Amino acid sequence: MFRLSLAIALVWGQQITPRERLVDMEHMRLQVRFAPERGTVYGIVTHVFTPLRPGVDSLILDAVKIEVEDVRHRDQPVKFRTTGEQLIIRFPERLQPGARDSITIRYMATPRKGIYFIGWRDKTGRARKQIWTQGQATDHRHWIPCYDDPNDKLITETIITFDSKYQVLSNGTLIDTVRNPDGSLTWHYRMQKPHSLYLLMIAIGEYGIERRQTARGLPLLLYYYPDRRECCLEPTYRYTVEMVEKLEAELGVPFPWEKYAQVPVADYIYGAMENTTATVFGDFFHVDDRAYLDRSYVEVNAHELTHQWFGDYVTARSFAHLWLQESFATHYARFIVGQLFGEDAYAWGRRTEHTLALSASQKDNLPIVHPNPGYSRIYQKGSAVLDMMRYTFGNQVYRQVITYYLKKHPYDVVETNDLYQAFQDAAGLSPDWFFQQWLYRGGEPHYHVRYQSIEREGRTYTQFIVEQIQDSSIGLFRMPITFAVHYKDGSYDTVRAWIAKKQEIVEVPNPGHKPIAFALFDPGGWVLKQVTFEKGAEELLAQLEKAPFMLDRYDALVGLRQVPAHVKREALKAAYRRERFWAMRAEIAAQLATDPASLEFLKQILQDPHPQVRFAVLANLHPIPATLRPELEKLLNDSSYVVQAYALERLSEAFPRRVSEYLRLTANTTGLVGHNVRIKHLEIAALNGDRTAIEKLSDYASPAFEFRTRQNALRALKALNEMPLSLLPHLFEALTSPNPRLAGVAREVVEYWLQQTRYRQTLVEYYQRTSWSPAEKAILSPIFEYKPPTFYQRSS
Repeated sequence: MFRLSLAIALVWGQQITPRERLVDMEHMRLQVRFAPERGTVYGIVTHVFTPLRPGVDSLILDAVKIEVEDVRHRDQPVKFRTTGEQLIIRFPERLQPGARDSITIRYMATPRKGIYFIGWRDKTGRARKQIWTQGQATDHRHWIPCYDDPNDKLITETIITFDSKYQVLSNGTLIDTVRNPDGSLTWHYRMQKPHSLYLLMIAIGEYGIERRQTARGLPLLLYYYPDRRECCLEPTYRYTVEMVEKLEAELGVPFPWEKYAQVPVADYIYGAMENTTATVFGDFFHVDDRAYLDRSYVEVNAHELTHQWFGDYVTARSFAHLWLQESFATHYARFIVGQLFGEDAYAWGRRTEHTLALSASQKDNLPIVHPNPGYSRIYQKGSAVLDMMRYTFGNQVYRQVITYYLKKHPYDVVETNDLYQAFQDAAGLSPDWFFQQWLYRGGEPHYHVRYQSIEREGRTYTQFIVEQIQDSSIGLFRMPITFAVHYKDGSYDTVRAWIAKKQEIVEVPNPGHKPIAFALFDPGGWVLKQVTFEKGAEELLAQLEKAPFMLDRYDALVGLRQVPAHVKREALKAAYRRERFWAMRAEIAAQLATDPASLEFLKQILQDPHPQVRFAVLANLHPIPATLRPELEKLLNDSSYVVQAYALERLSEAFPRRVSEYLRLTANTTGLVGHNVRIKHLEIAALNGDRTAIEKLSDYASPAFEFRTRQNALRALKALNEMPLSLLPHLFEALTSPNPRLAGVAREVVEYWLQQTRYRQTLVEYYQRTSWSPAEKAILSPIFEYKPPTFYQRSS
């Protein structure tokens, strides 16, 4: 799953020991129909299983608030009871171990998790009407009585009956569709290989389907909104065929399933989900060419695709080993980005991962293999560890180990030790030291580095003194580190040495007695670490100009942030002209934007082809100088929606007399994702006295729109401190939404307004006079029925 929320990561992390089970689930046949307006599921599920031990006389299934109507075993009714969390079935006699058996359960459910009914509550008919599921971590138990744990794999079969105007997608091969007398269709899907139940999926909506295939003949089914075919189909799925083929080549294992489909859904609660053979992703990634510039689906697409191997084909036995899925998907998504966009893009992803992993260590030093390691370790740190495996053991060895690991455990469950065993079996290596310090132990090294030139027996050396200064509770790290010394004549010398002790001295020969321009510790930034390495302005400027790797030049830029503008100005301009990677130019733009003497050069930067660079200028001009107004006003028609919306905001603040012109220039732009340009336009119009803009913002906060638009509208109304009465039903619907991101923003806005007397009474009265379901009441009562604590008062 991409960008798994921390709350869900915690759920995944509750187990370090695999859950015990009495039976082996082998096959699940699920027949469902829906009443979408009520959010109700009507189902019949048949579980085929084999008892694993003697004496099995009952079966406990996960079933949260599911109304079970009937349970049959061998076509005969059997006793059962529900607890609100589980379904407990009693067999009339003990089952024979190893003998295949089955049970069939008829039930109904109106869940708030696991399956989501989108758009059916929109009374205006504007919202997209969809049904989609989300099983990870363990949410299918809210709408299917099942064994809901990843440590058991089974064949799934889904039979879905629904209105024939909609497309229905599920896992595996579409066996057939049958038209029913009432005009509905029944769709029958079946998996060919086993997978974990959390990977089951259903998606229902109005879609077109683009069919493609790889050179090997793998069918790719790319679902799209029919009204977005012309603008969004190509940008959304750009490079999809190439990604599959590049991953097959890199992993040495063909795509392990019979098809691969992808489908966008509205109001999706995460980024995307790697359901076996059928990825679901938020329609905020269903982008046109302009939104593609701001946030494309490319890396998410690669992440979920990788999961078809790591997570679906081989699955973590317990949640403590979740890094075997998410870290691998994160790493290979970055690999794909590097393949498509170059080595600098790959390296920039590595630096981003390092930054996030080190930030997590400011809170705690939990290891990656842990029941609750935290988001940045499951994803980014684990990906960085895989990068360090390539760096430490060599790319060829790493690849043969990964290929062996995948082929050794097809359609099976794995633990971290299985990867360790693959190093032993495929490469003859026993990297226990590496696994211990990077996976089973927390924290990262912090190196203090300094160097000096020394003479010994007539020879010159550059002597590096390296100290590990991390907290002693973390322990010391053992890693091979490259040391590079670059000379003023353009030549350089390198040494690779193991750093393992508290203090190490490494000497790099300088046979030509050459003057040093700059020195590098771990050029390219392969090792996850903090580094304290003080350098002066002259050395940083030399490093910016001559360092071979982009990350080392970027580090020089970061070091130059504290250097006076007149010292670095011309070097920054020269670097801007040289650098091809956008992050370098964006950092240069940010620094020059604070230098009044560089305003003329900023005019050139404002024409940069990358939106992040143009944004960097806007974000760092304080105040906006009038001399740049003509160039900045061109951004009101920028190719990037984000830049356009931000330019509208900054220019309106800086030049209030020109607001009407700015509103005219942006009146016809919406912004595909979250209506960001349109909502910023309305916010500024309202600030300038347009009362109709407030009602329009209220409408954008309604269920007629997807959640990102609603979030933006609510935030705009909060910024305006305007709460029109028309907003109240939309606001409360958002508060009770099963989408935590929408509900979170709604609560933030409500709590802000509850602090104001004029709004508090209106909110409380609306809550009191409206009828709420028990689930809604449970969400709202803590907000609106708060009673201040009473304290014991001693009588006099």
